[in-house]
Amino acid sequence: MKQTKAIQLPFRIHPALRPILVGILSFALFNLLFTVGVTLSPLNQKFNFSYGNFLPTKLQMLKSHQPNQLDVLFMGTSQTNNGFITSVFEKATGQPIHSFNLGLPNNRYDIMLAYLQFHQQQFGKPKLLLLELSPSIQEKDAYLYYLPALYYRTLIEQAPNLAGTYLNNPLLAENVKQELLLSSVSSLHQYRFTFSPVNVISKVSGKLKSLTAGRQGDSANAEPVYAEDSAAVSSTENLDPAMTENGWYPKEQSPHMRTPKGIRLSVAEAKKYYIDQQPTVSFDKLRALLVYCREQKIPVVLVSWPNHPAFLKTFEQSRLNTLYQQGLQQLLAEEKTPVINLNREIPPEQTETIGGLFADPRHLTPQGAQVFSQILARKISALPQAQSVLYSSQTLSQNSSQNR
Repeated sequence: MKQTKAIQLPFRIHPALRPILVGILSFALFNLLFTVGVTLSPLNQKFNFSYGNFLPTKLQMLKSHQPNQLDVLFMGTSQTNNGFITSVFEKATGQPIHSFNLGLPNNRYDIMLAYLQFHQQQFGKPKLLLLELSPSIQEKDAYLYYLPALYYRTLIEQAPNLAGTYLNNPLLAENVKQELLLSSVSSLHQYRFTFSPVNVISKVSGKLKSLTAGRQGDSANAEPVYAEDSAAVSSTENLDPAMTENGWYPKEQSPHMRTPKGIRLSVAEAKKYYIDQQPTVSFDKLRALLVYCREQKIPVVLVSWPNHPAFLKTFEQSRLNTLYQQGLQQLLAEEKTPVINLNREIPPEQTETIGGLFADPRHLTPQGAQVFSQILARKISALPQAQSVLYSSQTLSQNSSQNR
């Protein structure tokens, strides 16, 4: 009877190293299966949202609202996310237009360009692009770099053919590129904060404490309810559900933007986050985005957001403001893009942080978002660049004859 020969490896493995090799291969296989499982399961969206990545949810919203017929696309940071209500904006224009809010927390202009390339490939060009103009999105290096990487990953999942375009962008921050590459290999890396021992122990401990307090009826050990939280809940519970259909998330309903003390952010904290962490200003990414829009013949309007007067005063006294204004004037001289400056558009008597139109020095409450969206609609409607989008040819000819 013929005996089969055992397969001989070209190299020998020391017996002591075999368990280590088996362990490495087992972990690699587990990581591969876990990454594929998370990416293709509802867990991916759940984890994305808990990290502040609203993009997957917003893409679902957009796809259900005729994206190929989009008139106005508004891209920006959490200020846009919280402050632009599409239904209020559309109603205030008095025209049957379709708009969408693509504000994303910690957004960057290179991500906006990446999304615009994706949008153009998937749905066609928007008829009018509104871009948030803010010094907090000018820096070269990405703060909280894991979040921009999640945005890129989401776009690549939707359109893999754009991966090379994104990775070869010379303006892509190195820490974002590294995070993007590592997270594409491993969901364990991508969601490492979720699975870290400290986070897991904290979650389990908090759950046990909550269950114990519930059984004992001991309100003293329960999570405290802060005045800011109570006001936030009461201010959103009567909102029209239709407001949130096209991408608007009130700040009070954004879980990643809440703190143990509620939603309020002091001017000093805002200064530390938005001013002190930015020693310099770069307009390279915004310039690249505007050049792309000019080449693709996409009309653009830059929108500078309202700020709480106390924060605005602090910013205007900073060195960052001087650098920002100088760079902005140079950019506008090159690109000739219209700007709507709404920094001081919210009346001073309505700027109380709690109970007013500002949730914090940079973000509007739902009531503030309604006021802002109405103001913006009036400003946009007066721009010649936007009138061909907002008004039909018949309406334009009527307006023209009335003005003669």
